[in-house]
Amino acid sequence: MLKVKEILRLKHEVGLSLREIGKSCNCGKSTVSEVLERAGNAGVIWPVTLTDKQLLSMLYPPVTSKHTMPEPDMEYVFYEMKRRSVTLMLLWEEYKHKHPDGIMYTQFCDRYRKFKKANQLTMHIEHKAGEEMQVDWAGQTMSYVDSDKCF
Repeated sequence: MLKVKEILRLKHEVGLSLREIGKSCNCGKSTVSEVLERAGNAGVIWPVTLTDKQLLSMLYPPVTSKHTMPEPDMEYVFYEMKRRSVTLMLLWEEYKHKHPDGIMYTQFCDRYRKFKKANQLTMHIEHKAGEEMQVDWAGQTMSYVDSDKCF
């Protein structure tokens, strides 16, 4: 038998106090009070003819979220990150400008990282150290001055 049914039985059949019911059911008197309040709000009366599952669903209905945060378009973020001088901070600020009640920067970065990990194709290149050099062309260009031609 559920503790909820036992709490209701002890309250209505036996007439015990909240503290006595709590000791009997091995829970706090605030828990007993909450269960009795929920039962009263749900219109549950003793004797209970409901199954355990039905009783719990009446006392503890599923919580509906009042506010859902708009999700960022990670595909857009992924392609924008390929552009020069674009950072996650800039993209997050753009997202927050459109959705002031949206997710914060840490969650934005976490979702981008997960999206990138799930959608990124990579190619492993085997090479010996010092034999080849590879240049990352992302970001600002680097200036170069040939010192031999300056004089």
